[in-house]
Amino acid sequence: MKNILHISLIIASTLLLSVQGIAQRYRGPSLAFGVQVVQPVGEFAKQFDGYPAGISGTFSAPLGRSPFKLGFGYAWNNMGSQNKDISALLYTDSMGYDIYEPGTMRIRSTISRYQVIARFRPFDGRIQPYVDAMSGVEAYKTKTDITLDNSGYSEASNSVRQHLDMTYSFGWAAGLRIAIADAVFLEGRFENLTGGTATYVDKETIELQENNDITFDTKESATSKYTYQLGLSFRF
Repeated sequence: MKNILHISLIIASTLLLSVQGIAQRYRGPSLAFGVQVVQPVGEFAKQFDGYPAGISGTFSAPLGRSPFKLGFGYAWNNMGSQNKDISALLYTDSMGYDIYEPGTMRIRSTISRYQVIARFRPFDGRIQPYVDAMSGVEAYKTKTDITLDNSGYSEASNSVRQHLDMTYSFGWAAGLRIAIADAVFLEGRFENLTGGTATYVDKETIELQENNDITFDTKESATSKYTYQLGLSFRF
């Protein structure tokens, strides 16, 4: 009887140490990167035609040994891009003639999103579901630059911010992490975000003038959206 009790205590101690080891192994700060697609919803979907793709990243750290974590996130999405051929003015020579060089004007419209994240992750094993609450700001921006073809060597210059508007964003997310190696996880994530009203460039109205200036109209709407993300997460 004593031998059985002794063996049972050894087995129980081993299992307890194993569980503690797994918890220590999978609990800690995490850094995640992924590719992301945005699906506009509601008023945003009526005003904007497209699914902005991009990249995102999050960092989170546990609050002690609790299942709660705090962190922050960043996402960048491309709302549309165009390249237009131009003749760029290089300089005026000594005779007073303007010297032009053929080039390309690149027009880029983007969304940048900055968020604070509160996470609840109840399990620390190889499969880890979680839910997030998020709040932050978004920047809707359009920039241009000019690339000149100079004897086969090209370099972008003359970067100009043509439009910028910012608004708030908040919502929730659900995700799943699956361990594929030691401290490396495959992560899928869905976000439901409520966005405030913002103005952004109507990509269908962008025109290049003879002096290489661009003109465009803007749209205004709420900016609620779903996002779908797939990437990798690393535990430290």
